[in-house]
Amino acid sequence: AVVSTQSTGLRICQEEDSPATFYKMIPELYQKFPSVTTGNANILHLIVSCIDSQQLHSIICNVMSKRVRIFNVRSISALLRTTLEWETFEQYCVWQLLAAESVPSESVVDVLKDLNDSHHYELFSSMLVFLKSVKPTERVIKKLISLQNFKEQLVSPITVWWLDKFSDSVLNVLESFLNSAVTNMDDKRLSLIVQYIEMICEAVDQEHKLYKQDGLWKSIKASWGFISQAVKRSCPQVEQVIRDYKEGEESSAAPSDQSEEDDDDDDDDDDDEEFKPTSRRTSK
Repeated sequence: AVVSTQSTGLRICQEEDSPATFYKMIPELYQKFPSVTTGNANILHLIVSCIDSQQLHSIICNVMSKRVRIFNVRSISALLRTTLEWETFEQYCVWQLLAAESVPSESVVDVLKDLNDSHHYELFSSMLVFLKSVKPTERVIKKLISLQNFKEQLVSPITVWWLDKFSDSVLNVLESFLNSAVTNMDDKRLSLIVQYIEMICEAVDQEHKLYKQDGLWKSIKASWGFISQAVKRSCPQVEQVIRDYKEGEESSAAPSDQSEEDDDDDDDDDDDEEFKPTSRRTSK
């Protein structure tokens, strides 16, 4: 009841009194009544629904100066779901405030967990820019691996960006996840990780560090037999790398007849050496 009364009073002030007065009240309101204001979607909507650039800048300054805390980390996911029904400009303002408050990235990604609609472009665009500015953590990568239904809208572009900036970190995390999935015989998790790696293969070139991560490919090769045929068919590039990897191992393990012949001819090397340079020069 208190929250409802507060919101009603603020709405009257915003709509009927003076927006300028309303925005001057915001910092003090959040400072004096944090239990009511922090994480409150209704109050946040009042703020962003008629805000101008100067007012937004003022609130961002207050947030970055730690004088105002707008978001409750434990309820960010629910709040962001509420904002999906707001106007585009309102949503973009919310994301600017989120970035100013340095909200944990894993809390932000949680909004996608139960989301079925892939057409919330304000959400995906804003989240991409938000995640672009943070270093990927194990928890965030783990969440993204499970979001294959949003591959094109979010997962692939942010992963490629991170691979460019934090390649070693991302690849080491993936290798760790793979080893854990194999150790725990978690076939479902293993399949998701392999599909995630297939997505990366589709996005990077053959010279990328991904293809030189021997530990990662050894783990995939060792677990390949536990992966379903359906998943294998959906991961042709990963399968090709595994095939090449096996052929490389077999080739290096095979004895070389030529090397034995070379050993037998060691006694003649000294006699032939003086002719070899001449032969090369003649061929040119």
